[in-house]
Amino acid sequence: MTTTPNSPATGAPPLRIRGLRAGYGTRVILDGVDLYVPAGEIHVVLGGSGCGKSTLLRAATGLERPWAGSVELFGEPLDWTQGRPADESFLKIGVLFQGGAMISSLNVEENVALPLRIHYPDLPRAALRELAHLKLQQVSLDGAGLKMPGELSGGMRKRAGLARALAADPALLFCDEPSAGLDPVTSRGLDDLLLELRETLGITMVVVTHELDSIRAIADRITFLSTGKVIFEGTLEEAASGPEEVRDFLNRQPSSPGTASADVIAFHLES
Repeated sequence: MTTTPNSPATGAPPLRIRGLRAGYGTRVILDGVDLYVPAGEIHVVLGGSGCGKSTLLRAATGLERPWAGSVELFGEPLDWTQGRPADESFLKIGVLFQGGAMISSLNVEENVALPLRIHYPDLPRAALRELAHLKLQQVSLDGAGLKMPGELSGGMRKRAGLARALAADPALLFCDEPSAGLDPVTSRGLDDLLLELRETLGITMVVVTHELDSIRAIADRITFLSTGKVIFEGTLEEAASGPEEVRDFLNRQPSSPGTASADVIAFHLES
């Protein structure tokens, strides 16, 4: 595998979460969660509605301050002591938001270039356009740069969102329900793209999904959350003899094509 430009030189894992406790008001959502994701792995986080997946991703991406515990990105803990962690903490990560989260007033090329404009404000406009074009080629959206988000299909919006998540060459990619709402053929195409990107870029991925076909296609290991706790961590093969709740989840009938998940992660795109 090749390494991405933002890959750190140290041997620290891309993501390590220890004793994470978080919630809203007086309600505990996560209670002592540990998560370890080594380099190059596609790690899938799953569980029923309300189990804490959204809160876990919000904490890992710096959108939610945990009550206790720590989140380390490439060996560096997120520091909340002075408020929200500094932007530099997130230069090595990208986020594919559910639905793509395109800004409707910007065309696709401008959406993809947005992280570069934020992190590298001195880049010339021509360089931004060229880099955005390269990222769109990477996700098989060559020629779509001047389209507006409303002109894209659901699958194209997901790919455009993925291009934006990859814009700054992150070493760690978080994906929020990447296949939700897509037909089986489009969903499988997106799964194949994630696998291809992992192989060509050496990128590590943390994916939240409820789609069984996607879980089986892309997961190296899974973490299963239930009522705010990790009740299983391991491979799908190991899950076959895991807790009954995990086995029931993985053996359920797949959802109908195009059905969106009830577990909508309330991310808000922040510049």
